[in-house]
Amino acid sequence: MTTGPLTADPPTRSLLSAARHCLVESRPVVQIVFLMRFLVGAVCGAVGGEDWSAGGVLLGGLAMTCAVMAAYLLNGVMDIAEDRANGSRRPIARGALRLRTAAAGVRVLSGAALVLSVFVPGEFWFIVLSLFLGYAYSVPPLAAKRRTATSAAAVIAMGASSYLAGAVSAGGGGFSKGPLLFCGLLALWMGFVGAVTKDLGDIAGDREAGRRTIAVVYGERTARLFAAVSAVALGTAGLLLGLRTEPLMLAGAVPLALGAGWVAVRCLWPDKEQARGPYRAFMVTQYAANAGLALGLLVGK
Repeated sequence: MTTGPLTADPPTRSLLSAARHCLVESRPVVQIVFLMRFLVGAVCGAVGGEDWSAGGVLLGGLAMTCAVMAAYLLNGVMDIAEDRANGSRRPIARGALRLRTAAAGVRVLSGAALVLSVFVPGEFWFIVLSLFLGYAYSVPPLAAKRRTATSAAAVIAMGASSYLAGAVSAGGGGFSKGPLLFCGLLALWMGFVGAVTKDLGDIAGDREAGRRTIAVVYGERTARLFAAVSAVALGTAGLLLGLRTEPLMLAGAVPLALGAGWVAVRCLWPDKEQARGPYRAFMVTQYAANAGLALGLLVGK
């Protein structure tokens, strides 16, 4: 038997590989928490009325996931220089996913999000908003990522859009006052804590790219102090909100308050070998707070 040069991967395998790299580039951990926000909104919407649509939640959740994946994949395309400077091992930065392929993925995901949202009454404009925010965050001339204030504003708006899209997809009558305010608080948590702690591990790359984040302009110590104070303030506000409105919301408020303390400790007493420690604490906290809120509302329904 003769042997010859290795042949190229078959088209199906190449397509699957590209899809896998696009998924990794869009950061599955972040995708899951965005889906959680959507589902928390759906629970709030279902609790607010007698009837709710399981089909609407399913299609709406898929549409929102496609939109958020498109936004983060686009961010990977636009951040290749910074990501390489910061030592990122995501597919685009390490050369495993070509920019042309990633850009095609952005277009496919954006189109899928828009088409799916058409079948969910009330969701289409939230998907349009999410796609616009993803574009505005990463692409010049807007490029909200350049400054902490504009980055936080975009992140807060995208979080709020996820909650509201979930509520309308359920078709159950909308939010009651308490859950609406708490979801707003969790959206603020994304901007005032997440957008700041995320930059703590990326200072070198952000400075090289000319970004004007708090950490770059005022120094890492100031950024850590800002994130710590913001976390404690929002954690305290969550507890007060739960106590004054619907006690069942304490199922989300208590994890938020405990996580706020954790974030503050990681910010004020940093581990030099774990620059992203505060951001990891932020992420775990929002997972716990969203899951707790949904559980509390379901138990009280």
